[in-house]
Amino acid sequence: MINRGISPNVYIFNTLIAHLCKEGKTGKAFGFLELMTRKGVKPDIFTYNSLILGFCHSGQWKEATSLFNKMMNEGVNPDVITFNSLINALCKGERNEEAITVLELMIQRDLTPDIVTYNSLIHGLCTSSQWAEATSLFSRMMNGVVNPDVVTFNSLINALCKEKRNEEAITMLELMIQRDLKPDVVTYNSLIHGLCTSGQWAEAASLFSRMMNEGINPDVVTFNSLVNALCMENRTEEAITILELMIQRDLKPGIVTYNSLIHGLCNSGQWEEGTSLLSQWEEGKSLLSRMMNEGINPDVVTFNSLINALCKEKRTEEAITMLELMIQKDLKPDIVIYSTLIHGLCNSGQLEEGTSLLSKMVDEDIVPDVVTFNILLGAISKQGILTKAHEVLKLMDQKGVKPDKITYRTMISLYCLQGEMDKAKNVFDSMATQGFAPDFVVYEMLINGYVKSKRKRRP
Repeated sequence: MINRGISPNVYIFNTLIAHLCKEGKTGKAFGFLELMTRKGVKPDIFTYNSLILGFCHSGQWKEATSLFNKMMNEGVNPDVITFNSLINALCKGERNEEAITVLELMIQRDLTPDIVTYNSLIHGLCTSSQWAEATSLFSRMMNGVVNPDVVTFNSLINALCKEKRNEEAITMLELMIQRDLKPDVVTYNSLIHGLCTSGQWAEAASLFSRMMNEGINPDVVTFNSLVNALCMENRTEEAITILELMIQRDLKPGIVTYNSLIHGLCNSGQWEEGTSLLSQWEEGKSLLSRMMNEGINPDVVTFNSLINALCKEKRTEEAITMLELMIQKDLKPDIVIYSTLIHGLCNSGQLEEGTSLLSKMVDEDIVPDVVTFNILLGAISKQGILTKAHEVLKLMDQKGVKPDKITYRTMISLYCLQGEMDKAKNVFDSMATQGFAPDFVVYEMLINGYVKSKRKRRP
């Protein structure tokens, strides 16, 4: 068009710039702004708003503020949309003080903040736990000409629930209804989740019933909160009933739902129910089979719950089988799973297998932490194998894992049992220099060790 000698007008430039900004191509869009200037086409409010919004969405805050200043210097007055773009971007970047400064500038320029302005600010302040500032802005909003909407109340209710201020959140719900605003699924989800995490199951159940009576359909998030809360209280039968209700309402349970249930069943000692879920999944007969058929694969959390439960019951062979199944499904075991297995093997007297698993863990570039090493050292200490203990300590040093109080205590115990009191004393001295104050147990071990050593030396 330009090559043919036809000069585009501001409308054509604005269309191109808006399209490029929506696609996130802010660099090219800015190039058209520069071309506009060269062609003598004056950018207007729409030009600048498209670019500022584009820069804000791309997280290019410096470019957005630079353009805002350029806009004002060229006599193009920013409008509410301009200010809202800047405020929203600042709040998303947790730069709330700057966002409030922009709000004040907006008011100074005789522009009235709208519901979008206030919602961005209140959401940003709530997300940053600046509750006093959020309520102050809410009061200012209520006293002005802008009425809060469902989004406003949802931000406030969610923030209160996260801080476990559930009574105040319920009061906010009642205020919302008084103002003829209908709570939505987001409102109820925040409240139900807040009540569930605070152990207020009766109140959560009551709110769930109220939600359904008001014709608001619970979603997967709602059911997940209820299932998880029941499982945390070992009320797994009720949790399974909720799962069945969820399915009846044509809602697809997700990995979070199944993980809560499996973890609950395993933790409440209902291992048979937990394993039946898994084996039925393999046979295509269970809820987990349904989960797999719907494209929801068990994750590391799922296997962690099952392996942990098996290890607690000293069913280590099945736990290792579960580990192998996990690897077959292209899931990488993490430090928690390896530590759980090593602990289970050591507790079952399978020290060799525990040591072997530690080597496998290291070979897979998963660095054991001090807890894992201490588990193995504890088992070695019980068997009194000094050479193995030294190997573990050497590996700790190679991996840059510093001993803690338990490490020192374990080694003192081992040396005392072996009658090597000089070495026990050296570890004791090292413990003190590393900032770990010996406790009564350590002193008792040393005293007993010296007494036994003295008895052995008697003719």
